[in-house]
Amino acid sequence: MSKIIIQLQGGIVQEVFIQGKGIPSKAVVVDEDVEGASPDEVLSVSASFIRGSFYEACVHTEGIAKLPKNSDVDRMVKKYLAQKGGI
Repeated sequence: MSKIIIQLQGGIVQEVFIQGKGIPSKAVVVDEDVEGASPDEVLSVSASFIRGSFYEACVHTEGIAKLPKNSDVDRMVKKYLAQKGGI
């Protein structure tokens, strides 16, 4: 089963990744904005880019739902794709 990984920074999506094979059933959200988070919500790993530093983020999973037909988001995506000539 694959997973979608969404990297957020300051509430803005920075990257969207997919890991594994098959149809994803979960999305893992990695939110780099840890300001105001309680210590038990923050994960930390050694940073790969600066020796001796740490990369911190709040991480949680979200279920993936099918986009409801004719919802506001569905209509917005359709309009966007029509303007861009599809993807």
